[in-house]
Order: sequence, then C-alpha cells, then structure tokens
Amino acid sequence: MMDERTIAIGKLELDSGARLRGVEQRVTIYGKPASDGSNVALVEHALTGSSRAHEWWPGIVGTGALFDPAQWCVVGINALGSCYGSTCPDGRITVRDIVRAERRALDQLGIDRVRVAIGGSLGGMRALQWAIDAPQRVQTAIVVGAHDHHSTLGVALNALQREALALDPERGLRLARKIAMLTYKSEELLSSRHGRRPDRLGRPLFDVEGYLEHQADLFERRMDAASYAALTHAMDSFDVRGFDIPATKPELIFVGITSDWLFRTQDVRAAARRFELRGFPSRYVQHASPHGHDAFLAEAEVLRVLLQPYLRDASREAAAGR
Repeated sequence: MMDERTIAIGKLELDSGARLRGVEQRVTIYGKPASDGSNVALVEHALTGSSRAHEWWPGIVGTGALFDPAQWCVVGINALGSCYGSTCPDGRITVRDIVRAERRALDQLGIDRVRVAIGGSLGGMRALQWAIDAPQRVQTAIVVGAHDHHSTLGVALNALQREALALDPERGLRLARKIAMLTYKSEELLSSRHGRRPDRLGRPLFDVEGYLEHQADLFERRMDAASYAALTHAMDSFDVRGFDIPATKPELIFVGITSDWLFRTQDVRAAARRFELRGFPSRYVQHASPHGHDAFLAEAEVLRVLLQPYLRDASREAAAGR
C-alpha cells in the first residue's frame, strides 16, 4: 500500500533568518505506522531523488527488502528545495532547514517517533541531522556514504557545477551532471566498463563520453536547475562537528564505501569515532565495492545484507508493533 500526498506545513523559519510562507512537503508512505513509531523507517533521498523510495532504492525499500512494508512503515519526504513536489524556495537553504521541514511534516502525520532514519549522501546528512536536532524522536540513524561535514573537495566540486548552471541553465545542467557522475564512480569502474573503447553507438566519441552524454540526457528531462543549485548549497552548508551534545543519544551507524573518493572511508570512520568519543553508541561499517560513491544505489542488495544484522532486533520490534 502506497499513500502519496502533499502536506502543507505553513510558515517555516530558515537558518538564514528568512521566513517561507505556504511551505509544502511531498510525502510517500508505505505501510501503516505503529502508534509508538516502533516500525517507522524514514528513508531520506540523495541529491536528485524523490519521496518514492521504492523507485530509487529497491533492495532497501519494498517486498523482501531491508524495509518491507509488511513489517515496516516506510516514510519518504521530498526535500525542501527539490523539484518532486516539495517547495523550492529562492535563496539558500541548509540541511537543518530541510530536516526542520520534515519534522513539521511528520508532526502533521501524527508520527512522533522514528525507529530508523536512513539515507545515502545528502540523505545520510539528513539522517544524521535528525539524530542531532531531534534525538528524542530517532532511535537509530544510518548514515551511508556521508560523514559529519561536507569536505573542501565536495564544496569545490559543487561550486563548479553551480557555475556551469549560471552560464547556461540547460547546457549547464548537463555539464553539472557529467561532473557529478565522475565523482560518483571510481576510476576502476569507469576503466573496466569503458576503457578507451570507441562509443558503442558508433558516434565519434570515446565510450565514456557516450556514457556521460546518456546520463546528461536522462538528467535534463527530470531535474530542475534551481533545485540542483539549492540542494548543492544545502550539502555545502553541512557541518555538525560542533553541535551541543544532547542528553538523549541515538544509535549511529556510519557506512563507508571503499572506492568512494567523494566521501572517503577514512573520513567516514573518523566521523563515527568523533561521535563515539562524545558518548553516542556509534559504529563504522564498511561496504567493499568498486562502484564508488554510487555503490549505495548500484549495490543496494549488498547494502541490505550488510545492514540486516544491525536491524534484526528492530525488525522484531516492528513486527511486534504491528
């Protein structure tokens, strides 16, 4: 059962001091929430995803997946600033703003507690921000392919992509996607798939160029330049290393991907250690993959097997809550 709706949350104060009016959040719900939230999994999408988690994260959401709606109530919320149903404001927003809007949406739904918040990349930042800003509402946050701040390299790469958008919104969006795709894949994967072979469609290109053109074609049809700029700025804003330590400390699971050079394993591991030193039940889990940053999407089934042991108790709780 899938329930998709737009929820009006009213006015929203932003970290910048600006106030948005008439904010809407696009929400997709799979299953029915238990009254105590013991079966609620908040699944946070990455930079260009939507609230429809089953579409972009099979193996994690769906029948027989890590979060099966037969036992879980899976909630996906399209991020503030995105182009898939939620409000996209003018000006900059932060990950804290995105999570603040999500909290208001869950309030409207009558969901007070979340058993698990999980996401990859920007979604992982959002899951971690939930654990910091609303620790009494989240029992476990699973942070995949992300850590506690956006790196200098990540900020620089996002700046280049936004510069491309400023030069030409349409062609710039294509170029931004090509730059991003190179950060999402490992050299090992690109070499094995494409090497220096000619384009498989016979065009006067290398095959890797044809791959980037194909990705740009797909992206141009589904993404909005203003949303892309807003959400990359939000990623750049993310740095939770200096937050006040809450009395309630949710469980944190950080997942590093061995071939990810955008969010390196040593940085993910260091973030897990920083939270452990501040009293959080925090652990690091490693996903061995040649897929680069995209492994959390490309190898969702591998991720499911990796995370399943950490959620067995949660699955039993969810089933009991039903």
